Amino acid sequence: MIPLTLLPTFKRMLVILTTCVLQLSCALVFAADNGVTAELHAFKVVSGANGPQLVATTEALPGDTIEYQVTYRNRAATPARDVLATLPVPKGGMAYVAGSAAPAKVMASLDGKQYAPVPLTRTVDRDGKQVTETVPVAEYRFLRWQLGELAPGHSATVSSRMRLDGASKQ
Repeated sequence: MIPLTLLPTFKRMLVILTTCVLQLSCALVFAADNGVTAELHAFKVVSGANGPQLVATTEALPGDTIEYQVTYRNRAATPARDVLATLPVPKGGMAYVAGSAAPAKVMASLDGKQYAPVPLTRTVDRDGKQVTETVPVAEYRFLRWQLGELAPGHSATVSSRMRLDGASKQ
């Protein structure tokens, strides 16, 4: 049972997870004319006797870690070239879990326009000096993998974990 004082936060977190799944679903569907389809699955990461286990889910509570797996499949008779897999990381409570991306060679973006290999860095002015600092992963808004060519009938899967924070941040 959820205490009444936490009910608004709980509902917000469920809305965030639902929004995340919808955004991912929309962002990952390719145009039908290239023959590549994307199938998204969400799993809650839970502790098991033999280590972390994945359980299919559509809900999450603050503090839960969700693993998103997306399989890209080329259903066309010709190769799909320059295939990019992009996962948004929604604002408002979801944060990328550093080091969880597979394949590990992943790029990230703060705005969905400019991508760079992780970890992201930025130059800031500190006491009149230009300093390069690492961008906190909580600021990542998109992850991207360059899958390259996908042969007819073949597939490739990417995955990443995201944590649902305890409080919504707008």
